[in-house]
Amino acid sequence: MFFSFFINSLSNQSSLVHATSSRYFVIKDKKIPFLPSEKNNEELFRKHQIMFLESLGIGKNIIFRTSQCHGNSVYVLQDPNISMNKVSKFKADAIVTHLPECPIMVLTADCIPIVIYDPVKHVTGVVHAGRLGTQKQILSATIGALSDEYGSRPKDLIVGMGPAIRGCCYEVGKDCVLPFIKMYSGKSEVIKVKNKKKFFLDLPEANRREGCEAGVLSSNIYADGPCTFCDNQRWYSYRKEGNTGRLITVTMLRSRS
Repeated sequence: MFFSFFINSLSNQSSLVHATSSRYFVIKDKKIPFLPSEKNNEELFRKHQIMFLESLGIGKNIIFRTSQCHGNSVYVLQDPNISMNKVSKFKADAIVTHLPECPIMVLTADCIPIVIYDPVKHVTGVVHAGRLGTQKQILSATIGALSDEYGSRPKDLIVGMGPAIRGCCYEVGKDCVLPFIKMYSGKSEVIKVKNKKKFFLDLPEANRREGCEAGVLSSNIYADGPCTFCDNQRWYSYRKEGNTGRLITVTMLRSRS
């Protein structure tokens, strides 16, 4: 049994499958760590990915992801016959596709996993938005890629953010927060200062604002997911734990008749 995270506005879309995994699953009342470490056991990592897909009713043994690099590059998945290994060589922090039955994913452990769906053009995307990616506006780049490649209109998009570290816990140095102070001058919802020397950055709020500025309707953006640092019993948090596992966020289009 998996205790996955779903976003209602996306779950209501019958032609889309999406979810974020938790840090464990249960077999016979026993909690088993999910994706404890990709580097330690590649075979287990692959097995867990397939188990997660099966829990979502996805009968596939393929799932596409890129080499995440905290940038703002977007990979467009267009070839249904391309290998997973070839896609994994591309350095990008977002994937978009029009291909049905082709699951795409990102890995996170504090950074924001963002799922985007266009119910009009029937295309989807998934984004890995950390501090640097958010600073480089990876969400806007992904919205732009959907527009350029598929003719998506921002006002038609539904955007949902999964579990991530939030402004309550994400303390950063002044040098890290300065770019956001310039971008969101006077926006206390994005940056909070405590005792004049502690800076807290709210990445989900920054991405919510970025989505709105890119033309997505505020009512179509879900940015209220749980905090991975606060609720570390359920979600992995690199900031809290250091070396830890990863959460999978997957999205997949169903074929339309």
